[in-house]
Amino acid sequence: MLNLERLFVCHHAFNTPRLCSGHTNKLLHHRQVHDFQHDLILTETEVRMENSMLKHQQTASTTKIWVTAVLCMLTNLCYGAMMAYIAVALPYYTDINNKSGIFMEHEASSWFVSLNQPVRMTGTLSAIILNKKLGRKYSLILSSLVIILGGILAYFATNFFVLMSGSLLAHFGSGLVVIPSYSLLNDISIIRLRGSLGSMNTLTMYAGYMYGLGIGMFISVLYLPLVMIAPALVFLAFFWLLPESPIWLASRDKTEKAKDVLTYLRGRKYNTDPEMKEIMGILKENDQLQKTKSVCSKEFLKPACVTTMLFFFQAGAGADTLSYFGIIIFQERIANESLLVFLFQAAISLGYLVSPYIMSRINRRPQFITSAMMMGLGMLVLGAENFIPCQSIRDYIPYICLLVTGLSYGLGVGPVPFVLMSEMFGVKYKSEGMAMAIAARCLMAFTQLKVFADVEDLIGISGIFLCHSLINMIAAIFVFCVLPETRNKSLSELEQIWRPKEHSNQKA
Repeated sequence: MLNLERLFVCHHAFNTPRLCSGHTNKLLHHRQVHDFQHDLILTETEVRMENSMLKHQQTASTTKIWVTAVLCMLTNLCYGAMMAYIAVALPYYTDINNKSGIFMEHEASSWFVSLNQPVRMTGTLSAIILNKKLGRKYSLILSSLVIILGGILAYFATNFFVLMSGSLLAHFGSGLVVIPSYSLLNDISIIRLRGSLGSMNTLTMYAGYMYGLGIGMFISVLYLPLVMIAPALVFLAFFWLLPESPIWLASRDKTEKAKDVLTYLRGRKYNTDPEMKEIMGILKENDQLQKTKSVCSKEFLKPACVTTMLFFFQAGAGADTLSYFGIIIFQERIANESLLVFLFQAAISLGYLVSPYIMSRINRRPQFITSAMMMGLGMLVLGAENFIPCQSIRDYIPYICLLVTGLSYGLGVGPVPFVLMSEMFGVKYKSEGMAMAIAARCLMAFTQLKVFADVEDLIGISGIFLCHSLINMIAAIFVFCVLPETRNKSLSELEQIWRPKEHSNQKA
């Protein structure tokens, strides 16, 4: 990154009047001219090197990157399918006439729909250790095994305790997925695909929801646990095609294997030396800083606070409320409430499909701000529906608003925080930072899901929608005022965003 501060100092020193005299003054003058020219050459070289990485990666093949990405995203399909399972199973098990022999009263149902969030958070926190010790690849394999075990347990459940245990175990496995999947995609990606892959990884969660909800329309809830674990089974069948992260390998002193992975991903004609040099430089720099590593440092706290707030806003935007409770909310107002919720998820998925195209062309900040304002507007109209006098218009409002909010969420409110999560933390703090961000989201989601029924009794469903609208508007203001831009930055540039200025100057 061009160090303008340093350049200014050199320029100032060059033009400052000298107090020396005679020959000494001339020597100092020539030396300062030389130093300024040398510093100027260095800063220009840094700019050329960092800009050239984006250009250099244009020669890379992307076929293996996409194959790896698809495999990596399969586990996230389970994440979404489990959300659909909760949404479909909740009204089924709260019906006293269901044929399973398991009936959930109000308290049990509130725990069934909300407790998965802190359990998933526990999995995410556990993934910090696994992601470092086992690597990205084997962390994903372990998470798939846990998901499968949980799904089988839920399928054979004959009472609420076993059903809850199986569901929570599967959600714990889905928590293990998040950090290694985003880390691996970020580590294997070239710069121009990083935003797209991060967005698509989040898309698979909602594609998984549509997959589970769509099949749930035609088969019994009792068979849904098997549907939920099917993507994990497919992943385990092809996991041998998944490479390990080159950054993780290099951090374990396996530089030759890391280079082989880059060659595998980019193609044999691609020169991996510049990327390996950048990776090794970052790791060496972070090794030197390990003694000063502290979660109390500004280098960690600043991005941690920003991403925590982003996920707080994302969880409170309203998508979770509509995803988990949509069938119950609209079951007395809409003829086919399952279809309406399915359309909502389809709108989210469409937004995620378009989002990578948008991310490759516009910056993260305007993408999030625009989508948050649109989603806030949709929630506002849903909350003010009762004030619209014309009944014929009110009949169409749920469909229009859910399509607008779903599309807005998929275009920015949903994908942008997940992409920023992998971009804003340096290698040194990546696992801890990503875990903290996901944990914040899980805690916010748990709170709102657990108290949903009580809050609805207090302010009504219209009041809940208005609260979601307010959160979206505040999120747009927060991003406008606080969030730095990360688009099209190399690994070195991303490392410098939150780094203390004095260290950046020393590096320069």
